[in-house]
Amino acid sequence: MATRYTPTLLIGALALLLMHSAPAAAQDVDTDELAKQTQNPIADLISVPLQGNWDFGIGDRDATGTLFNFQPVLPFAASPSTNVVLRVIIPLTSQPTPTGERINGISDTVATAFFLPSKSGKITWGAGPVVMIPTATNPGAGTEKFALGPSIVLLKQPGNWTFVFLGNQLWSVDGAKDREAVNQGFFQPVVNYNLGNGLSAGINMEATVKWEATNGKVTAPILFSINKVTLLGKRPVNFVVAAGPMLASPDGGPKWRFRVGATFLYPR
Repeated sequence: MATRYTPTLLIGALALLLMHSAPAAAQDVDTDELAKQTQNPIADLISVPLQGNWDFGIGDRDATGTLFNFQPVLPFAASPSTNVVLRVIIPLTSQPTPTGERINGISDTVATAFFLPSKSGKITWGAGPVVMIPTATNPGAGTEKFALGPSIVLLKQPGNWTFVFLGNQLWSVDGAKDREAVNQGFFQPVVNYNLGNGLSAGINMEATVKWEATNGKVTAPILFSINKVTLLGKRPVNFVVAAGPMLASPDGGPKWRFRVGATFLYPR
């Protein structure tokens, strides 16, 4: 049996770091600038996104699966010429089974460390390792595998536009011998257009490719989104509503996805 890790200590450490490193929100907030920063996955901005997803049309019963992601982003300077952006995704999932039961629990945690030059050119880029930690509290909610691989992000923000490509590849290196090996890629192209007053519209595809799967290698929702940066009290927050169809899905997989989210921002 593979060792199971708990994300409790990780969440506590991140919360403690946020309390000690993030200053109080300023009275005057440039929502347009913050909107562009929220669209940059490697911005010099501490953020705590909370994201809820609903997948509809699963299986013969047209059941609904839910996925809640807690995914803090912590940037810091590694040297005068290099910055590091740590991105962590801790998923809480509830998925239907063909028998009408549900698989509930925390899934596997994915953490990425992007290393990027402190001074960027026309295209901002970052690269580094990604690791998947078997934190699943239910065997059916995770892989029971420890996996590693490379990740990359590319960004360009001309005028009101934002173009992003984020990708990674994971291979399992340890874990339960009776579970399938992990060999999967993740590819996320994003386009956003800023409309002013902290409001933006975007389109985003999130493709997960399981290279050795026999039943549907690709799961790829395409989401059309509306985003708004505003103040919640004194705290700037980016709210998002998104929905769209599955361009590809395994047999019996969902037909479309709905998303709502709130990202709490800590400008420095």
